[in-house]
Amino acid sequence: MMKIEAIVRNSVLHEIQDNLAEIGIPTFSAYQVQITGIHRAHVGLKNKTSDFIPKTKIEILCADKDEEKILNTIQKAASTGQKGDGVVFTFNVNKIIKIKDKQTDEDAL
Repeated sequence: MMKIEAIVRNSVLHEIQDNLAEIGIPTFSAYQVQITGIHRAHVGLKNKTSDFIPKTKIEILCADKDEEKILNTIQKAASTGQKGDGVVFTFNVNKIIKIKDKQTDEDAL
């Protein structure tokens, strides 16, 4: 099992959501986050009071077999060809337990 995290532009969230639903991934978590340290890529957004850039972080738990299609879907939907499009990370997940009915691993997805 895998955990996929993507940090993307806020403006592409709904495109990603629609495209993930089309490939059978209707559920994921999304958070508003702020990043710093790369403000040169966002010249128009930097101001004197803050150099934090608003982004959206997406988290998806999935079966190993779905990892590549999810990664490809996110990359395609999030890409504008500009600096600051975002980044995607993947992590191996050792165990998932569904609290309600104690389903485990892929059954819990």
